[in-house]
Amino acid sequence: MNKQNLLSTHNLFTLRLLLSVLGAYIGYSYRHTSHDYWFVMIFLFTAIAIAPDYYQFKQHGDNHKALIDRLLHWSGGLCAGIVIYAYHNSGRIFHEEAGLIVLLILALTTYLDGIKRGWRCIFAGLFLGLVTVCVAYFDSYIWQLSALAAAAIAYSYYHSAE
Repeated sequence: MNKQNLLSTHNLFTLRLLLSVLGAYIGYSYRHTSHDYWFVMIFLFTAIAIAPDYYQFKQHGDNHKALIDRLLHWSGGLCAGIVIYAYHNSGRIFHEEAGLIVLLILALTTYLDGIKRGWRCIFAGLFLGLVTVCVAYFDSYIWQLSALAAAAIAYSYYHSAE
């Protein structure tokens, strides 16, 4: 499998949704440590978002504006996540609240990235927002989120030419 196929929009969308469902499970089972998972996910989602532009820049060398725009966009989410994590470490925010706030920042950053990049990022951002609501208010939500993610992945697969 070559890098271009590995970095396809469908594969990255699938990875985002699978990591989101895993995070929903961690938020359900380990509420007191979910903030650590979501903090790491901000860095990972940033890498997932920047990788296609970086690969294209390395191949062609002419797409530096798109790479810079995406780096600036995601650095805002990273900075906000770092500030929330600093608040948490200083004792100003409790574990569960820190996880929800970082997850909400990740959802918003992903959604706003989708405005320029397409429906898959928009859906991933909305899905992360739904995970935030489910973790905060519901007791049973893993199988529903898993079914929604599976349906979205199947739809993305059959519409991967877009």
